[in-house]
This record gives sequence, C-alpha cells and structure tokens, in this order.
Amino acid sequence: MKHLILISILLFSIIDAHSQKSMPGFYINLENDTIETQIRIRKGVFGQTTNDFIDEVEVGDSLTGFKKYGPDDIKGYGFISGSNKVFLLSKPIKNGSKKFLAPFYIGPKSSLYQYGFRSSGGGAIASQQTFYTFEKSDGSYLFLRDIVNKKFKAEVKEFYKDNTEVQQIIDTKLKYWLDLKKDLTEILTAANK
Repeated sequence: MKHLILISILLFSIIDAHSQKSMPGFYINLENDTIETQIRIRKGVFGQTTNDFIDEVEVGDSLTGFKKYGPDDIKGYGFISGSNKVFLLSKPIKNGSKKFLAPFYIGPKSSLYQYGFRSSGGGAIASQQTFYTFEKSDGSYLFLRDIVNKKFKAEVKEFYKDNTEVQQIIDTKLKYWLDLKKDLTEILTAANK
C-alpha cells in the first residue's frame, strides 16, 4: 500500500511539473508601460489549456518568480502560442466588474471587445455565447450578448444615436446572427470615420 501511495504521489508530481509551461509575452501595467515577461500557461493532465484567460494571467521570470494579475491590476497582456496571437485588454462587463477581453475592433472613436463561453449544453452540439463591450472615446459603454433581435438592434442604434451614417447602416443590418460579425465590423468602421 505504501508503494502505491508513493508511486501515485510521484506520478502526480511529474504530471504537475509538466502541466505548466511559460512562453514569451508582455503585459501593460497601469502606467502604460509594456513589460516583457513570461506568461504561464497551465495544462491539464491530457494537455488541454486550463487557464482562465479572461479572469487572470500569471506572469514572471526565473529571477522574481510568477505573480498573478487580474483585470484591475494591469491594462492588458499578450503572447504568441503557435500560430495564434493572443492579446487581451482589461475592460468592463455588464455586471460592473472587469475581465480581459479580446479586441474585435479598435478605433479612435469607438471600439468593440468580446469574450465568450463554450458549453456542451447537455447535448451533442456545443453552444457558444459571446458577450460584447462597445466603447466610445468619451468613456461610455454598451454591454450586449450575441442574440440578434430587435432589442440588440435598438440598443446599438441608441448607443450610436449621434452618428447619422451609423444609424442608416444599423437600419439595414443586424438582422441575421450569421452576419453579425460582418455587420458589427461595418458599423464600427463607419463609427470611426
């Protein structure tokens, strides 16, 4: 029995040691300084990434060790994983807290950020929910979910009520979920003219 316990402890220690790696990256502190660092990527027993990239990031180096930062501690972070460039910024969400969100469109007058959840929903087909944070340069925000309906369209229209060109585009767009990303890109492009 003692051997079984020792083997189990050794096996879990080896798995845990190999379940975390770091890669070159950076973070932006609250003073807008970009600091090059290592970003820790946690891996599960079967190699899957287990980080919650929207709630925290672990950064550090071999000299100072690793430290966790949340969206209230830094402005953003990024790294390259294989062919994927990951860049996340600290932005507010509907409940008033902040998360690290992926930029969808960044412009001088208006920007759009997103984050999402994927779940199996108990069925054979996974579902995904995407949440959007619209931002204007005046500091105003709009928080929506990817359900394209009259309410979604009305709230986007209200958010951009000061721009007649955007109003006209919104009147002809935001009808179909499959066109949502294309429509949002067109709206944000016009809002930033």
